[in-house]
Amino acid sequence: MIPLSPRLLCCASMLKGDFVCDIGTDHAYLPVYLMMSGKAKQVIATDVKQGPLDSAKGTLKRYGVSREIRLILSDGFAKVPPKGITDVVIAGMGGETIRDILAAPSAAFLKKNNVNLVLQPMSKAEVLRAWLSENCFAMTKEVAVKDTHVYTVIQAHYAGEPQLLHEAASYYGKLKRSELLTKIYIAGVQDRLLTKANGLDEAGKSEEAEAVRRLIADINKWLKPEIGGQR
Repeated sequence: MIPLSPRLLCCASMLKGDFVCDIGTDHAYLPVYLMMSGKAKQVIATDVKQGPLDSAKGTLKRYGVSREIRLILSDGFAKVPPKGITDVVIAGMGGETIRDILAAPSAAFLKKNNVNLVLQPMSKAEVLRAWLSENCFAMTKEVAVKDTHVYTVIQAHYAGEPQLLHEAASYYGKLKRSELLTKIYIAGVQDRLLTKANGLDEAGKSEEAEAVRRLIADINKWLKPEIGGQR
């Protein structure tokens, strides 16, 4: 069996159907794992550049699954035939890039077919969560996972109506605050926001800095409800 990183194993655990599309597959480790483990019966793996697809071809050949997995050179879903796809994984990209892929016209089938989305942003997860909520996608599950850093994996689907999400919640989404990795993840988020606030102070933008500090406080109230009184 092909070894997977904890990050990709977490993505695999959130898949629900048997026809998976992996956008930005890179070396195609996840598609090979899905096929060899029997978690998927069909897999499409895409990348926007030929180099990664060449690496993916090597991986497929090495594990003897070249015929079972279809590789496509595609910018997001642009050249992906959507018929039958039950699940989509977009992992290892920035939250803004994932957002742009989902917002493209070629991604419209996700709404019609009730596709299960598994999204793993490497940065700017709050941007992705906010976009999902504003564009009628419901986040149903989220897990913090330790890899080279602590990342988050989000499960979502099209719900048909905007989802309410206040600003602080865009930073923690559906994470379970009782879990240790959630606390570590949120500590990193708050450190990043504090750095931003300090930079705004140094630039003489005290009102903006104070707004960021209020945001940090709101996140902390969620993390420690016994102190902040929020649930």
